[in-house]
Amino acid sequence: MSSSTDSSASKRHSSTPTSSTPERLQKIIAQAGIASRRDAEDLIREGQVTVNGKVAALGDKATLGKDAIKVRGKLIHAPANKVYYLIYKPKNVIAMANEDEEGRTTLKDFLGRIKDRVFPVGRMDFTGEGAILLTNDGELTQKILKSNEIIRRYHVKVHRVPSPEEMVRLARGGRMENRSMVPYHIRIVDTYAKNALIEISFEGMGAIDVKKYFENKGFIPEKVARVAIGHISAERLSPGQVKKFEASSVEALLTQPDLAKKKIANLVGSKGATAKVITEEQLERDAERKRRGKKGLFVSSKEATPKPASPLRPRFKTK
Repeated sequence: MSSSTDSSASKRHSSTPTSSTPERLQKIIAQAGIASRRDAEDLIREGQVTVNGKVAALGDKATLGKDAIKVRGKLIHAPANKVYYLIYKPKNVIAMANEDEEGRTTLKDFLGRIKDRVFPVGRMDFTGEGAILLTNDGELTQKILKSNEIIRRYHVKVHRVPSPEEMVRLARGGRMENRSMVPYHIRIVDTYAKNALIEISFEGMGAIDVKKYFENKGFIPEKVARVAIGHISAERLSPGQVKKFEASSVEALLTQPDLAKKKIANLVGSKGATAKVITEEQLERDAERKRRGKKGLFVSSKEATPKPASPLRPRFKTK
């Protein structure tokens, strides 16, 4: 999936010019590829950052190349080259690229061939698994984390095969931690004797608790894996495997977010697919029936067969 080299992108990301204007330390540390901006703030709070020999405080500014900025006693420099990787984080691995003080397994244990200092873009729970981007490009990292257009796709194995009515409830979304969560798409990928594999995606929600989302809908998630970030997929990677990407491919997460939507449309519309998708028409019909005081749509085998599925996010008409 790695794209061909984009010469203009390579030039933009080949080096980081030294700024003559003082900047916040967490930004400098992130741009130097030491840690994400959030983790850099933790390092500053813990007193592990010094500027010209003095322990820094959160909010301090400095100039990279002019001031002696050290993290854990090591002088930092701007990275000579920006690099981008995708790793499939295994379950029960800490999502950080440094060594753990308690000796637990981290992403660093799978990065033996990578000489550049990289950090993960975003976070993932210890028990979570799936796609994580790794880079030393702090500026692009912040843009990705703040984007409201990137779609993150998940595979969730649940303890039973959901009914059509339950799929409707999953597709409708709900509120978690004072925010509304509505899936961009949802489909049943496969069914087994006692459980099912469901694919679900959310747009612009980097720190989403998919496991809790399903639990709130009455399911017991046996496995949750993030299989794609935008158009960048980890479905062909085994746990712990790493793949390198060109800058242009990662930049496309921001400049071409529709690539992910097209991929989802292809997955849903592929011939011979066993997947099912809740259509917008089904949701609107179901909502209309309930407004009229009738039972939900999926209560009888005599219900009309729905039209071909659409991968688009359900949208509801308001009165």
